[in-house]
Amino acid sequence: QHHHQQIIHSISQLRLDNTERPIVLDFQEQITKVEAIWALTVAQRGYSFNSCDEIGDVFHHMFPDSKIAQKFSMQSRKTSYVLSHGLGPYFHQELIKSLKPAILKTAILDSLKADGLELKQLLMLGRDSPFVNLSLENMIENEMKKVGCGLLKLGGCHLHVAHNGFKAGLSSTDWNIHNKRIDIYSWFKQSPARKEDLIDIISDCNCVIEKTILYFTNTRWVLLGKVITRVLTLWEPLHEYFLMYLPVNKKQQVENNDRYERIKESLTSYVIKIRLQFVLFLCETIFDRFLTLFQQEAPHIHLLYYELSLLYRLVLLQFLTSDCVGDKVEGEGARKLLSNLTQKERETFYEDVRTIYHTIAEYLKKNLPLRNSFLRDIQIFHPSYRSVQYSDDIVRISRTVPGLLSDQEIDYTRDEWLNYSLENIDETWYIKEKKKDYLGAEIVIYHRIDYYWNKVLSITTTDSRQKYSTLSNLIKNILIIPHGNADVERSFSINENIVPENRSLLSDSSINGLRSTYDSIKFAGNGSNHKAYIRLFYLYLIFAIS
Repeated sequence: QHHHQQIIHSISQLRLDNTERPIVLDFQEQITKVEAIWALTVAQRGYSFNSCDEIGDVFHHMFPDSKIAQKFSMQSRKTSYVLSHGLGPYFHQELIKSLKPAILKTAILDSLKADGLELKQLLMLGRDSPFVNLSLENMIENEMKKVGCGLLKLGGCHLHVAHNGFKAGLSSTDWNIHNKRIDIYSWFKQSPARKEDLIDIISDCNCVIEKTILYFTNTRWVLLGKVITRVLTLWEPLHEYFLMYLPVNKKQQVENNDRYERIKESLTSYVIKIRLQFVLFLCETIFDRFLTLFQQEAPHIHLLYYELSLLYRLVLLQFLTSDCVGDKVEGEGARKLLSNLTQKERETFYEDVRTIYHTIAEYLKKNLPLRNSFLRDIQIFHPSYRSVQYSDDIVRISRTVPGLLSDQEIDYTRDEWLNYSLENIDETWYIKEKKKDYLGAEIVIYHRIDYYWNKVLSITTTDSRQKYSTLSNLIKNILIIPHGNADVERSFSINENIVPENRSLLSDSSINGLRSTYDSIKFAGNGSNHKAYIRLFYLYLIFAIS
């Protein structure tokens, strides 16, 4: 057994792309390598297992002069087994190994114990709303206190707060804009004939109607702006279709049809159209930038406090002057339509706009973490804050993260920050590009924050020691804090792609294997399956058993 362990440890580690020291593989090892790459490709691309049947024959005919292609053999059952019982569990084990020496972001007690992770490695719990799962958080907090640590508490997902603030504003009136947009979408849903009739009216239509009339999701309220944009773009064709074409050519469809009557009212009312223009202005001017920024995968936790404050400030700006409700706050598109309203309709519209802004402001004031000193302090991780004046901030940050640093290490962070502040750092480490806008003003595009800190934390001393070892531990654990739940929700789309309706019979082990492999290709292989890292011995074991 001891001799067997020595053999295992002596086997080289295999990376499926070219390495600095090329590994010489024998013929069987090369076959194993290409079969592993194919299994990774199946997981990454969402191919069905049945698509692997006879794929070997395809490669045999495509590459008749390749001995490796002639020996390639990956049928559906073998691919399924390799992913569900081989590569999937392997990548899961690698994930757990990487978590054990680091800080785990989100987990539940049982899963921590099952994977051999200590409770003190738990950093925080993420959730959609700051008011859900509080009992779970308190329970885990109490358990963590028993081992001398605690949770970092940042509330819920701030993207949800923005959406819900927008929802609260619109719900404070009787506009029901979302229901009116759903009516139009539902009219064409599951009706190819109706879609075709509208397409015939739309000139130069190059896309199917589902991509023209967007569906509104009631959990993503700000996306209502994109739905309204499509409706306003097609306003004239929709007007012609519902008000001219249907009454003449499809009388039976519109008789005693409540949905048609609601749509007809929407298309003939200047009041409703001006409401649409205002909601679109609200989305595009105040909310879209914030949501677009924080839907990204890059670490943005250091930007969160500033952007949340800016979002709140943009709403408050609407109340600066006594005549604030004018063309400044309802948008140019809405302003142009005001002349079509009666005096009473204009007064009612302005009053509704005031109510919407006031409700949004109250909701954001109540739910945004604008007094969170931790979020305010971690702004200093942006390159522009590299200064000795923020040495107290770095100490406060070090104290706030429970159980991460010892008292001595907290003292070290101040010294390392002072050294970092005086460091001669190349501008190219944080500035990706400089360009001019149409007015000639300079625009600076920054690198991702993790790119910048990877450069800084790689600096060594003259004796090759890491210069900022304590800062490295702190900053890496700060930057893994999610700025929202966008990544979690993106995973739902990934799952849907991996397990579509025609693959509903896949076992849990197959699904877990596919997902673990997919994620590992993304992070370990930079999205390329041939660059994913797998130990050679484990490949032998997987393919020998399969």
